Amino acid sequence: MLLVNDDGFVTKALPLTYNSLASFGEVVAVVPEMPKSGGAHSLTLHKPLFLRELLIYDIKVYVINGTPVDAVHAALQILDYKPTLVISGVNVGENTSAQNVLYSGTIGAALEAGLLGYPAVAFSADVESDEDFTNPEYSFKVRKVIEAVMEFIRAGGWFTGIDALSINMPKSGFKGAVMPRTQRLRFKQRFESRVDPRGRRYYWLVGDRLVEEGTDSYYLSEGYIVVTPLRVDLTHPALSECNELDPRLGKLVDHLHTVARHLTHVLLINGGRRK
Repeated sequence: MLLVNDDGFVTKALPLTYNSLASFGEVVAVVPEMPKSGGAHSLTLHKPLFLRELLIYDIKVYVINGTPVDAVHAALQILDYKPTLVISGVNVGENTSAQNVLYSGTIGAALEAGLLGYPAVAFSADVESDEDFTNPEYSFKVRKVIEAVMEFIRAGGWFTGIDALSINMPKSGFKGAVMPRTQRLRFKQRFESRVDPRGRRYYWLVGDRLVEEGTDSYYLSEGYIVVTPLRVDLTHPALSECNELDPRLGKLVDHLHTVARHLTHVLLINGGRRK
């Protein structure tokens, strides 16, 4: 398996994700040296790239001075590694809505893998900081969700007609799992005008979150795991020959729903202690 992310090598989500995957086989980690959130599907074309091997969190990690998409290409071409599955994340912050799908470096890397013929899963968590991954209860839930997805794919293989899966985990609740429609916009954005100490005007992009009932963003905010199947083809469905969803996607959602409900039950019985 290939593990990439858009938060770099310092994120505390890296060892959590790596160790969650390690029991399922070999994991090769290639990540940007700097956080690349919002980098979307970008490639580095204007500077040379360097790939270094580091030992981080007692894990061998390849670090590249590029984007998450560069990391995918580095693994395939420089390391000559051909993964059976690409995992992107776990991202610090959720990636629901079409807007976030287009912005996200985490999803961008997964879609690049899918474009090149490698099935990919992008994991994102609705948290504000990677410190949330040091919370034993939350890290336990994240690990169990990753393991459940891996077990399902290992047992039945990949999904017909799907290039990548985006799986968003709530900050709290874990009431179940759903596969709803994708919200169009997640943020109402604007530029704030400010003045620096030297009197120069500059602008900072800020935004307010939007939540539309019945969408992926809504269900995530309500405490559900959200599964979103993705295709690289962005043309209208009438032109892209879209078929019915693979029925195994529904079975994956049912499986994650059961896992989430079990997690909540176990943690309630044990007072939040992991078992």
